[in-house]
Amino acid sequence: MNRRDWLSLVAVHSDSWLLSVAFFFGAPLTANERKRLFSMINDLPNVYESMVDRKHRDRSGVDSSGKSRHSSKPKRTDDVRPKNSRAVAR
Repeated sequence: MNRRDWLSLVAVHSDSWLLSVAFFFGAPLTANERKRLFSMINDLPNVYESMVDRKHRDRSGVDSSGKSRHSSKPKRTDDVRPKNSRAVAR
């Protein structure tokens, strides 16, 4: 098995595990809180999508906006999400 296929399998299994853990700990939430958790999870890319997107960018050398990856200035975004945006306050 080549490295990319193995990494794809690891990414898919990681996504599955992360979703099952999120909904296991989300079981005591109310229906509206579970819907909110589900929508928050769906707003973010999963591990597999991130890996495929990274592979695509690595091959092309150009990101989705058409700019070269190798620019001297780092990108800044005004829309910054906290690292624990998937966590739901109980």
